[in-house]
Amino acid sequence: MIKAPKTIIICGTGRNVGKTLYAQKVIKEYTTEFPIAIKISSHFHSHDYEMKAIELNSNYKIWQELNADKTKDSSRMLASGAKAVYYIEAKDEFIPAVINKLTELVNFNDRIIIESAAIRNYIEPSEFVLVFSDEYPFVKDSMKNMERFITSRISIDRK
Repeated sequence: MIKAPKTIIICGTGRNVGKTLYAQKVIKEYTTEFPIAIKISSHFHSHDYEMKAIELNSNYKIWQELNADKTKDSSRMLASGAKAVYYIEAKDEFIPAVINKLTELVNFNDRIIIESAAIRNYIEPSEFVLVFSDEYPFVKDSMKNMERFITSRISIDRK
């Protein structure tokens, strides 16, 4: 388990509950600390614009977001003031390999904002925040084993 004393991990009860909106708010709060943002998705997507490839293999993909003027979550994080943003696609079983690569890119003693539930199994953050909505108020079955680690629950008004 990596101790990350200034890291905030954000997870959610479902899609479109406001995880990235909350991440943007936190990034803005800590702009003077030059936070690094990391977005991890277990879904593999095609990309409609160029990002800097850091590591692309059959188990996971890591890109650095360079565009602050797009609508993707990673771009929005960069626009919110993150010093650097890494977008990662990986199934949960490859998160340990992703973390090994991340240790080459970031210092886990710095301010880091991570949008991912699965990474909480390997990183001990200062905060583990659950974002929920009226539509999805409960923790997903896949997260039941991590519920005890949640330090705060936030509802975001997306209107």
